[in-house]
Amino acid sequence: MNEPAPAIPATCEDRPTIGGLVRPWVNIELADGGLDFRVQHRGRAEQSITRQLCQVCGKKLRRPIVLLGEAHHLRRLMFVEPPLHPECAVYTSHACPMVAGRMTHHPGRATLSEGPRGATCPTDGCNCGGWVNHNPSQRTEDRPAEPWYAVYVAAYSHARDQNGSLLVLTTPAAVLRVRLVSRPGEGRVWISVNDALKDYQAPEFHTSPGGDS
Repeated sequence: MNEPAPAIPATCEDRPTIGGLVRPWVNIELADGGLDFRVQHRGRAEQSITRQLCQVCGKKLRRPIVLLGEAHHLRRLMFVEPPLHPECAVYTSHACPMVAGRMTHHPGRATLSEGPRGATCPTDGCNCGGWVNHNPSQRTEDRPAEPWYAVYVAAYSHARDQNGSLLVLTTPAAVLRVRLVSRPGEGRVWISVNDALKDYQAPEFHTSPGGDS
C-alpha cells in the first residue's frame, strides 16, 4: 500500500509537483517531463551549498539551517546532502522513502538519468547528447541503510573531499539541536537526540577559503 503524499509546506507552494510530490529544485529534470529523485544536479547542489539555497524549494536559507545525514555523517558533522529549510526538512522526512526509514538498503541499480530516459537533454536545442553524471560518487552500491538525522545549525562551511565533491561541514558549537529522523525498516520517529555528538570526529581535510559561515 502506497503512503499518502505529505502536505506541501508553504516554502514549496510555488514548486511544481509530480505524483503529488514536490519536485526538489536540486534534482535532475528529465526531457520527458519526469524527475530523477535519486540523483542531484551537481551544479545546483553546489549552488545550494555555496549560496545557501534550500535544496528542495531553491529559496534563500534562514537560520536555523537543517542538514540531513546518516549516522556516519553525524559522527563527523560532515554532510553530502545540501542544506534545507526546517519546513522542507520535515517534508523530506515524510516524502523521501530513504530518509523516512521505509527502505533497509540503498539501491545499487542504475538511476533513471543513467538509462534511456536520460539520453536526451531537457534543454531544447541542446546537443550535449543527454544527461552525463558528473558526480559518480552519488551512485551507491546496494548497501544497508543507516538511521537518518536532522541537524539544526546556526552556520556551516564547505570543503571538497579527495574526489572533488563539495561537502557541508559544521562544528559542535554551531549545532542547535539534533533529531533522529528515522531508523531503517522501522520508519520515521523524529525524536530529540541529546547525546548525538558524543562520537564527533574532526574532518580530515581543510575548509576551502571563503567558505560560507
